[in-house]
Amino acid sequence: MLNKNQKIQFNQMVERSMEQAAKNLSGTKGVVSVRLSQDEIDVIDQMVFLELAKNRSDATAMLIREGIRTHQTLFHEMQEYTAELEQVKAKMQRRIQESGLVARLKQADERGEIPIGGDGNEPENNE
Repeated sequence: MLNKNQKIQFNQMVERSMEQAAKNLSGTKGVVSVRLSQDEIDVIDQMVFLELAKNRSDATAMLIREGIRTHQTLFHEMQEYTAELEQVKAKMQRRIQESGLVARLKQADERGEIPIGGDGNEPENNE
């Protein structure tokens, strides 16, 4: 059970989430299926029972929005790192393509061979 301070925080979170949900419901973009523990389902069901949300879907969306809002700085940082990683990934994909490795692997696969070691034809690293 929640102590008094936790109940106050929970109620504040629900109020903010309900306000945000009311604004966002018209802009719903998709459906996501999730697996939850029984304890998590119980919290969602309590929100519906207390009429803090119309249904489980709305309750779940409210909790997710609140979690994202609460950790907004972390998610922004995650987006920045993802952008950097996408650049590194694209660079590595170009490098692998330029090396001819993909073509050699495809040829070996077509012949039923397993390539072991290089053939000495890899381009030099000019970086």
